[in-house]
Order: sequence, then structure tokens, then C-alpha cells
Amino acid sequence: MELRQCFFGILVSWSLFLFMRYNVGHNPCNIRMPSSLSDLRRAFGSVTLFAVLVTSALIPRHASAQPLQFVPDVVDFGVLKPGMTVSRDLVVRNPGTDGLEVRLHLEAGPFTVDADTVRLAAGGDRRVQVRFSAADSGAYEGELSLQIKELFGSEKLTVALRAAVAVPVITVRPMGGLDAGLTPLGTTVGRSVQLTNSSPVEFAIDSVLVAPASVGLSLSGTPARRLPGNGTMDLTVDFSPVADGAVNGRLVVYSSDLPTGALHIPVTGEGLAPRLAVSPLPLVGIDFQTIEVGAGQRRSLSLLNQGRATLEVDLRLEGETFTTEVDSVLVIEPGLRQDVVILFAPRYEGPAAATILLRTNDPVQTRLELPLTGRARVTPPRVEVLNRTPVQFGSVPIGKPAREQLLLWNRGGSPYTARFELEEGADAEFSLETGALLLQPGESGKVDLTFQPKVIGEREAVLWLETESGRSRFLLRGTGKYLKLTPSTYDFGRVPVGEAGSGLIDLVNIGNADFTISRIHSTNDAFTLYKQVSPDSKFLLPANSLRSLPINVTYEPAARGLSTGTLRLEGFWEEGTETLEILLNGTGVAAEIELHPTGVVDFGFVVLGDSSMHTLVATNSGDTALQVKANALTHEARVVPDAFALEPGQSTTLKVYFSPQALGERFGQILLVSNDVRDKAQPIKIKGQGALENIDLARITSVIISRKDTPQPLATPWNNTPLVVREGSKIDLRFQVPDSLRQALVGRRIDIEWTELDENYDPKGGGKQTTVQIYEDSEGDVLAEGFNLRLKEEGIKRVRLKLTTHSYPGAPPQSISQLLEAGGWRWDFEAKPLVSFLTIRPGRDWTDSEGKRVKGKTERLIGLPGLAFVSWHNAEHPAVSGVHLTATGNVLEALSTGNSIAVSMGIAVSMYKDRFLFGFGWDIYDSRPRAKRKGSQDYIMTFKYSGLF
Repeated sequence: MELRQCFFGILVSWSLFLFMRYNVGHNPCNIRMPSSLSDLRRAFGSVTLFAVLVTSALIPRHASAQPLQFVPDVVDFGVLKPGMTVSRDLVVRNPGTDGLEVRLHLEAGPFTVDADTVRLAAGGDRRVQVRFSAADSGAYEGELSLQIKELFGSEKLTVALRAAVAVPVITVRPMGGLDAGLTPLGTTVGRSVQLTNSSPVEFAIDSVLVAPASVGLSLSGTPARRLPGNGTMDLTVDFSPVADGAVNGRLVVYSSDLPTGALHIPVTGEGLAPRLAVSPLPLVGIDFQTIEVGAGQRRSLSLLNQGRATLEVDLRLEGETFTTEVDSVLVIEPGLRQDVVILFAPRYEGPAAATILLRTNDPVQTRLELPLTGRARVTPPRVEVLNRTPVQFGSVPIGKPAREQLLLWNRGGSPYTARFELEEGADAEFSLETGALLLQPGESGKVDLTFQPKVIGEREAVLWLETESGRSRFLLRGTGKYLKLTPSTYDFGRVPVGEAGSGLIDLVNIGNADFTISRIHSTNDAFTLYKQVSPDSKFLLPANSLRSLPINVTYEPAARGLSTGTLRLEGFWEEGTETLEILLNGTGVAAEIELHPTGVVDFGFVVLGDSSMHTLVATNSGDTALQVKANALTHEARVVPDAFALEPGQSTTLKVYFSPQALGERFGQILLVSNDVRDKAQPIKIKGQGALENIDLARITSVIISRKDTPQPLATPWNNTPLVVREGSKIDLRFQVPDSLRQALVGRRIDIEWTELDENYDPKGGGKQTTVQIYEDSEGDVLAEGFNLRLKEEGIKRVRLKLTTHSYPGAPPQSISQLLEAGGWRWDFEAKPLVSFLTIRPGRDWTDSEGKRVKGKTERLIGLPGLAFVSWHNAEHPAVSGVHLTATGNVLEALSTGNSIAVSMGIAVSMYKDRFLFGFGWDIYDSRPRAKRKGSQDYIMTFKYSGLF
């Protein structure tokens, strides 16, 4: 369109040109013709300029720029569901300076626009709503045409429109639905199903429910109402069975996005429930019939679990006459039974009733009641004696009680008290436990009868029993027997430990019954028996001391003190087997040594060659004389006295000496060999540590200094103050091992540490260490190898040298230290730059060529450079620090006076570490003007400073 307008303007311009030319040629209006070729060119130029202006006026402004701007370039509605109506805004802007009228046009389709014409002011914009709605799935594209009206036509712009329609696609996992499996009654099982939306659009859920709800299926939690595109969702169904058997249900998801409106997911499960069977039947109950008051009768209630889950039964008994041993919940596994014993024990006459209440987890029979009935009656008492007469006690040893029981039973229905008494004049050997016994209906009782004979022979007594039927007579009968041996004890007296004492025991039976001995033995190994009795050779010891049994016993004590034992005689007599005992006594006596204090004798640290002494107290705590001989097992320890004797209760002081012969921990023992009963060689354990004698490190340490000459010893005060040595000095250490100190030095380790210091004598970095070990074969001097210390002003200038040693491990350290510093007075060939802050050249009067007297002028100059090249100095001295040979020149003055230079050489004295110099110089070269040379002296005085360099 722009090219067409341009062409139209050019055509109009050339038409005007031709028209003018035609008019000029015919000159109808008497227009003045060009008089020359230049006039013709001017006319042609004017016409061309006019055509260009017309064409420029006709070309619209948007010929070089787009007349409209719109945002966005493409209207994208995204992915929508069928039937949804969505609008998007299109902003149309007029960037020009003139108003525009834009016509909007859309082809028929799912895209629509809210206006067909839009008027835009200059620089203005407007929002145009574009809507989209489609019922079918798929991708949709369209174009919105924007047509601009112009003077010579119109211009058309287009905006692309895009949209997509999709329906949600839902898949279910697991595909076959949910299976809760076998679930016992009373438990809950959750199963989850996953919904997957494989489409890009959102899936809206109207509601979710589980049907039917009466079979124990329920929805867990509250599910979300939206499932995003390409998203997943889990739905959980809880199964709590309410009955036994299979359950079929469904999980239903309602949504308007589904073609059928609902998604059905099958849910299955099977409940396991217990089933209770009771025997006897609850309608029948249990009848205990009629029993006596005070008696008891038991019946069983059988509970059977015929179901497929564990049965829980809570059993409660309501009634006082009936009781049961069940006091908790019964748990019965499937297919098993449980028997409950119920006791009916009435206390009163008449009928009795109760109810057993059963509460179970059986869904069919949650509560059962089973009646209990019974009757009680009262009958007269009837006491029967279950013993036969007479009551035989048999043969009883004299003095030994024997017991028998009289048994009674009340077969009646009423309680009765039976009474007992011994006939007057009965032997005192017979006795009753009680004189009366209450018997309840149906119960039995017993009365203890005791027979304890005092003399030998047959003994009798009469017992009278009074019951409801009258008095009954019972005969009590027993026989007294007597068995006794003598002696009952034997004492061996005092016997030394390790020796043996023997004794003869003459055993006699002084009883009235024969005793056959089958075995004799001692309960204590200290007593040894020599006997003629064995299991194969028994010995009859007749009654009434008719014959004795000699027994030889030997007592050999193993320790001091009283020993006791028992001589046991096992055999039999008329009453059966019997064991008799004879007490054996003996006292062992022996010597016994005790040391105080006990334990290891620790001498601690002892210097080699010295001796340390500890005291011990030895006591004879025994009851016989003690003989002791000392035997040392090491050459480093001894005891004084080495032999002694102690009576019982006596003590003596022992001196134990320890003299270590080597370094480190030392152990030893001294055996006290004695007649001690427990320890023939009692040890005295000794512990100590050999240590070296303290030494004076400064005495044995020699500092060797060398530079380029023969190494020389350096007198070192070891007072930790700075000691100045020459520049470049090499430091070595030697340790003397004289014979007088050899024992204190051999085995010693000396730690050497040196630390570099700054100018304030503070540590500069970490220290360096080395170690010197003095051995047995070390002779004369021992050099500290690997020390390698050299002091230089430009390197390691100051160090702290420290030596440390220990007499024994853990001992306090012995240390000496010294500060070493490179410096001192020395000749030095240097090239030290100087600058003078004041130079004085005295003036002098002189006579010029005309004979006139010219007064001299004193020159005072500053900033003259100089150089010190030979010196005898000490750069660290705070006062006068050296003498220097210097050269000074007025270089700065020469630069401004045409190289009129004067150079002087002289001597200067430096102060404060070579910082300030004062000296004199004499001219060796002077090219200044003659007037200056004549008017000033040939020498100078200078005050110089070297710190700037």
C-alpha cells in the first residue's frame, strides 16, 4: 500500500511538470520563456522539487512504521474442557499522532470478539475481549483481522488465535479394585486406590462415597475436590467387618467431567467373626440339685468357639452362693473350648439361684444369660472315727516323741463339736493336742496324739471320745526303747601345726538296746580315723556296756586355732537306722609373721648411687616361737637385720634399703623364710625408680662460636639477657661429660630449643628443637648435632636459646636460657646512602684581581646527598654507633648552577644505631665559580640522616 501511494505521488508530480512544459511551449498566458539553458534547468529543478514535496505529503506516516501495536502477539487460550467459555484480553494501541478507526473481523468458529469496530485516539489503547468456547476435543486456530481505514484505501493486520480442548482421562490402579482380604472382627484394615489423570486438564470431583455403608466399609479422610492435569490422587477405604462372611461394595467417584457422571471401583473383603456355643444351653441352665448346707458341689460350663476369629468372653457371676475361679476375660482361639468350673456351696437352708452373664465379641450373641439353681438342706450330725482301736505308736526311743492322728468325719448335715480326754491315771507319756474339735457338715478333722516314753517297756492309756452317739473308748499303746553311747566328746588339746596328735576313744553302749555299727567317719579332714569297722565288717555294740569299741583318732591341724569335727557312727537297732555323733576338739598352734605396713614398699625416685631406707614392723602373731631368715632376690635391696627370732606377741623393726643401679622403674623382692604356718617365704615387694642426680646445666654446657676463624668458646652467663656476637657467627653446643658427673649424666636427655625473636625480643614464629642423648659410651664432649644455627643481621638476628633436662620422668625441669644477637663493632664496607639536613661551609675573606678585599659568606645547605662506604660501627648501639668514611656533594645545587659541583670526603661519627651522623669533609673536587670557591672554606660540617634509605 505504501509503494502504491508513492507511485501515485510521483505520477502527479510528473503530470504537473508536463503541463507546465506544455504551457510554456505554447505560452498562452504570455508567460516569460526561459531565456537560456540555465533557466530551463532551474525550471526543471523547481518542478522536481515540487514533485518531491507533493510525494512526501502524500506518503502516510505509517509507510515506514506499523500503524498499530497489540499485546500479546498471539492470543493463546491454553487447554480447556469442552463447553468452557474463556475470554482473553487483547490490548490494541495507536502509536501515531492521528486517530484511527479499526474494524475487527473473525471468521465463523469457536472464537468471538465483543466489538466489530474500535476507535483509537492518537497514542491511545483499548482492550478487546476475545472469547473461546468449543464442545469437541481438539486443537483450534484462528485469526483476528484488524482493518485500518485510510485516505486512499485500507490496511489489514492479523492476530493469531490458538486454543485446545481436551477431556480428563482417568485411570484406576489397581484396575480390579480393592481387596481388604481376611479381616478379624474388631480390627480395621485400610486399602488405597490411586486415580491418575493422564490429560493436561483438571479433573473436578463432585463427591466420593462408599456404598453400602452398612457392611463395614467407609471412606478414610476427606479427599481433595480437584485432581490436576497429569497428577495422581490416593483414596483410602477402611474395612471394619460387622459380621462373618464376604462383603462386596464399591467406591463411587461422582464428577461432571466423566462421560457417565460416575466412576465405580469395586471393593471386596471378608470378615472373620467368632461364634459362641455354650453347653449346657443358656435356656436350660445348670441345676445343682439338693446338697447339704456347708457342703460343696461343682459343675462345668463349656464355652466353644465355632467361628473363625478369636473369641473374647467376659464372664460375670451374679449371686452369693455360687462362685467361679474366672476373674478375667477368657480368650478362646477358633475351634477350641474353655471349661469354667462353678462351685455351689450353700450356707443356709433353702433354694438358691444366680445368673451367669456372658459378654462376648460374637456379633450375633453379644450378651448371654445362663441361670444357676440349687437347693440346700440341713440333716443331723453323724460323726464317724476312721481309726481302728487300739492306736499303735510302736517302739519309740526313750525321750523321743512319736505322733499319731485320730481322724473324724461328720457325715451329717449339721456341725458338731467332738470332745476328747485321757482316762485318769493314764501314763504321762501320752498327750492330746486339743480337747475338742468342731466338725462342719461334710468335713473331716484330725487330732494329734503324742507318745514320748520315759522308761523302757510296754505303755498303755485310754482315750475317751464323746460324739452325738455317746462316749467311745479308744486304747493307746506304745513301747519305750533307749540307746546311748559314751563318751560324747573327745579333746586332743594343743597340737603344733604340721605335727600330729593321736588319741584312743573307747566307745561303750550304755543304753538298753543293741546297736550295730556299719560305718564310722569324720566330718573334718584334720581328724583321721583308724578303725576296724567297714560296710563289709559291721560291729555289734551290745547294750548295758557289755563290750566296747576302741577307735584310734589322729589330729593333725593345718592351721592355727580351734578345730572341731564330728565322729559319726551310722548303724541300726530295733527301731531302724540311727546316726550317733561324738564331738572331736583340738587346737592347732603355730608361729605367724605379720608385717606392718602391708603391700608394696614404694621408694619413689632414688638417685643412682644413693640409698633410701623404709622401716617395717614384723610381729609374731602366732602362739609359738618364730625363726626368720631374710633372702634378697635383687642386689638393689637388703633388709637389716637379715635374721631374727620372735616369741609369740613380740615385734621388731626391719630396715629395708633400696639402692638403684639403673634408671627407670625397678622391682625386687626380699623373702622372709620362716616357720610361718601359712607362708614359709613371705615376700617384701619393693618398687622404686632410679633417677639421675640434679646437675648444673651451665657447668657442663659450652657455647662454641665460629665465623671464618677457629671456633672459640663463648663466655655465656646464662642469665637470659642479650649477648651480642659478631655478624655471621655460627653457634654450636658442646656438653662436657667429666668423670665426676658421669653417673649423673649417662642416660640423660637434654632438650635444645631456640626461638627467633624480633627487635622487641618477642617470639617470631615457632621454635625449633633438637635433642642430645648422653650414652654410656659417650666420652669427653658431646656435640649437639643438627643444631645449625647461624646469626646474621639480614637473616636470623636474635634468638633465645633454651636447654632443658629432667632427672627422671615427671621430675621438675632444669632449664637455662640465653639471648644471642648478631651485631657488635666491626669493619664494614658499605654503600649506605645519606642525606644531610644541614651542611655548613664556613666563609673566608679573599682578595680579588684588583686587590680589593672581598668578605666571604658562610653557606648553609640542606638536602645534600652523600654516601658512607667504609665504617667501624655497631649498628645496634643506641649512643655513638660508629665512625664512617663519607663523601658528600652539592648535586642539587649543581643542577641549578650549570654543573657547578663540589665533592667532599671526610669522616663522620654516627649515633643512635647509625641513624644520625655528624662529620667533617674536605673538598676533593670543586667546579664552582671562582668567587664561590674563594669566598668559602675548603671543608664542610655536615649533619646527616640515613633512615630514609
